[in-house]
Amino acid sequence: MRTVGNDLVRHQLHENRKWYLGLGIVLTLFGLVLLASLPFATLSVVFLFGILMMIGGILHFVAAFKIFEGGTRWLWALFGVLYLVAGYYAFSTPVKTAVVLTNLLAIVLIVAGIIRIFSAIIFKAYQGWGWILFSGLLTLITGIIILMSPDASFWVLGLFLAIDILFQGINYLTLASYIKHEVPQSSADV
Repeated sequence: MRTVGNDLVRHQLHENRKWYLGLGIVLTLFGLVLLASLPFATLSVVFLFGILMMIGGILHFVAAFKIFEGGTRWLWALFGVLYLVAGYYAFSTPVKTAVVLTNLLAIVLIVAGIIRIFSAIIFKAYQGWGWILFSGLLTLITGIIILMSPDASFWVLGLFLAIDILFQGINYLTLASYIKHEVPQSSADV
């Protein structure tokens, strides 16, 4: 019985390998294009943020009037208004939104770096604490560089998006290659 399940999984992997390959190529190319045009990529992030905030606002309104009752209803409706305002702000002032989001990202990186450094100090007696310290220092320095760079809001968010999409593409290409070279064909494919 286990062999039938394994054959089915192998068959599905080989059947979908071309989709993984195609998606990998598209995402890799898209990531490279975004790397070449970081201000455009940053604006894409800002507009995506705006869309998600507006969707969140609508969902909060739906929840307020379809799920909740009494005082909590109005609290959810207030959250819906705040989400919609944030989404509108992202669309109407994308550069300011990019500055705000970039500064928030830098602050989060600085706080995360400090927490990792303290964690490394606490776990100094354990093997591998040096990697935690290194990670904390790197995260802290990255946050400081972003916060100190006057033009960071024009490229940082785009860089994060471009690198994420590029690595997703590489991941799919690697999966397609692995399936082709390492996963044996099922008996149904032979």
